[in-house]
Amino acid sequence: MYNHVIWPHQYDPKTSAIYALNDIDVNAPPEVVWKLLVDAENWSSYFPAEDQVKILNGEPELALGTKYSRVTVGFPMHLVVTECLPGRRLSWSTLVDGDETDSSAYHGWVITPTDDGCHVLSEETQQGPFFLEELGRKNPGALYRYHQEWVESLARGAEAEASKRGLGFQDCCRQPASPLAKGDKTMAKTDIEKVLTIFHGISAGDVNLATLHIDHKRFVQHNPYATDGVEGLTQFINQSPRDQLRLTVVRAFQDGPYVVTQAKGQRSGRNVFFDIFRFEDGLVVEHWAFSAMDAPPNQSGHTQTDGPTEATLSADTEKSKSIVREYYETVHVSGDHSKIPHYFHGDHCIRHEPGVVDGVTAFKRDLEELTKHRSIDEIKFLFGQGDFVFIAAKGSHENEPCVYIDLYRVEEGKIAERWGFPEKIPLQEEWKNNNGML
Repeated sequence: MYNHVIWPHQYDPKTSAIYALNDIDVNAPPEVVWKLLVDAENWSSYFPAEDQVKILNGEPELALGTKYSRVTVGFPMHLVVTECLPGRRLSWSTLVDGDETDSSAYHGWVITPTDDGCHVLSEETQQGPFFLEELGRKNPGALYRYHQEWVESLARGAEAEASKRGLGFQDCCRQPASPLAKGDKTMAKTDIEKVLTIFHGISAGDVNLATLHIDHKRFVQHNPYATDGVEGLTQFINQSPRDQLRLTVVRAFQDGPYVVTQAKGQRSGRNVFFDIFRFEDGLVVEHWAFSAMDAPPNQSGHTQTDGPTEATLSADTEKSKSIVREYYETVHVSGDHSKIPHYFHGDHCIRHEPGVVDGVTAFKRDLEELTKHRSIDEIKFLFGQGDFVFIAAKGSHENEPCVYIDLYRVEEGKIAERWGFPEKIPLQEEWKNNNGML
């Protein structure tokens, strides 16, 4: 079996008037299919029926929160993207222009890597008098037939594009399957999928879904701004405005019982997030959270979340972790900046911090100034998978306690890329639990 759409409560197929599921195996890499899906204004290039699509907020392609319009079988509609996990999941909600019956629909796509390319699944539910009349009574089965034509056209378009690029069966199999697609591919089987389910539940304001994979008796919360236990998460979901709940997971990887995620969104004035989840017996028993404010792209054009999103699983995880540990303890904990060139290929270093430029030379210059105001005492967490290595360290900035969060990408035995930020540890009297931030 394959993964399915994660439904907001009100669109659950069990309680929806109309439901259609269509799927197909595609002999093309997931990224090719994804590009065709998010390039909404060009859907008609492979599926002529969707020739009246317009993105309304100036974005080049669909992303979380994108608003767009389309005319489908003569009905004008307005839509908003509610879920966007690049290369894996895309969903949107739909309202029909001029309809006064509050009818609505929810359409989701799920892409799962396979040995031959990928599996594409489309699911949609529709509710309300408009859809019951137009599709339920006048055109029974029309939604299924329309979507079947769409998935078949998408498959043909993706395979043609892959063939044009020279990306057939052999190419899409050069990399091992994503950790999001391991196992028997049933719903939320892997720990990463369980974490994504938690995020989706929070984003949908669905407490039951958000806590489905959390141990209600043993859960320990380390986020100092959250009350301990499942009760704290429930309280947060119930008391937060919906637009403060939505996050998009950009990266996710696993090291033993720990899953590390990087996400973006808007929550309590913060926009960039790293989370750590620890599992026992298939359930989350512990959670740490770190966050920072967003900033414009830096001088080299990088944001705090762009860049490669999936670990290269063929890379040696333990070697990557060893390289980053040695680098971090030498350069940042011990302060020996003379050894910096040993850990990089020449001047190559892609940097995602705000206000900086790429390169080892610029990094050394910035570090010399930065260390006048900060110290890093010890590494508290170091996790990795493939070429990704995450570090959470404890130190101080301007003599105030601070955590330092870093994600590194290793390439050919050297550090190639870095994301991260420092975060001040709040005064203890401001904590909502006593478990410690690290």
